[in-house]
Order: sequence, then structure tokens, then C-alpha cells
Amino acid sequence: MKLSDKDKTLISEAIKSAESKTSGEIVPVVLSQSDFYPAAHFRLALIIGMLFSFTCYYTYDFDDPIMLLWIQIPGMIVGYLLAYIKFIKRIFTTKSEMEEEVYQRALEIFHNHRVSMTKDRTGIMIYISLLERKVEVLADCGINEKVEKDYWNKLVSGLISKIKDGKIVEGLNAAISECGHSLQDSFPIQEDDENEISDELITDL
Repeated sequence: MKLSDKDKTLISEAIKSAESKTSGEIVPVVLSQSDFYPAAHFRLALIIGMLFSFTCYYTYDFDDPIMLLWIQIPGMIVGYLLAYIKFIKRIFTTKSEMEEEVYQRALEIFHNHRVSMTKDRTGIMIYISLLERKVEVLADCGINEKVEKDYWNKLVSGLISKIKDGKIVEGLNAAISECGHSLQDSFPIQEDDENEISDELITDL
């Protein structure tokens, strides 16, 4: 998937519109994946390497058994390269690995982009990682003290539903708008309000 300049502009406009009603700072992030997941490459390399060896063992008559070990090498290379295909990588990565890496990457961006450093502690990050099909919403303490406990879960559910339908930009813009609408009562725009964080989408797409 590739986000066009038009898509990025629409998302930036959605941020500006939402932040015109509230002192909250909304930061959307869309990444192709949260980690390289080397374990998936090595698992598949081992499996394909052994498959090459077993196939040759039952197909050809080798005088030297050592040849079966050498035959594993091209199989391991093929397996390692196959893991670059995203849906295959997903199959050979555990659910717990993906959950941990998505959360850790989201937390890293949350702090590196100073979402946790706003004046009134009103930063929100909506994080989407496409390979893992995961969404994380991280909010600073100022906001978490005001919203209902299940509010973020509802926001995530709605966004995931849109992503599954292939409407990632529409879903993200709706989530941004919802954040702005929900925060305007508890965190209304102030006369001296400053735009503390860029309105640009953070993405590698």
C-alpha cells in the first residue's frame, strides 16, 4: 500500500480541523510494519532447508550423506527470502511477538516525537501498523484522566473496521475527527493555544 500526497493532505487537514476545537494535539502514524521480525526469516529458512534435504533424500540416491547437508543451504536461502513477502512473514511470526513489537514501536514514536511533552499533557497518538494489522492509541495523562475507560477501545474498533474494508484514510480521518469532538469539552481551544506538534502524518509509506 502507498499513501498518495492527496491522502496525506487530507489527513493533515483533518488534524487541523480537529485541533481547531481543542487544545489537544493529535498525531497519526501509519507504518508498513513495526519491526523486521528476523525470527520469521530464520524459522522459514530452517523449514525450507529441511524440506529441501528430505525431498532430495527420498528422490535421489546419494553416495555421500554430507550432500544432504549442503543441499539445505540453498533451501535456507530461499526460505529466508520468502519471509520478505508480508503475508508469509505474518504466518511465521507469533501473535505475542507482533503485539509486543507494535506496542514498543508505538511507545518509541510517542516519546521521540514529543507527544508526551505538550504543555497541558494533551497529546494523543493514533498508531497503525499494517503488516500486523494492529492499531494502538496512546494518550498522555491529562487526557486519560478525563475520558471513559472503554473510549479508546471503541475508537480502535471503529478504525480497524475501516482498515479491513480498505478505507484506511477515511477511517483515520474519522478517528481524528472523533478525538477532536470528544476533547473539545474537557480541553477547549485557548486564546494562547499553540500548535506544539506538526500536523503532518508520520509514515514510511
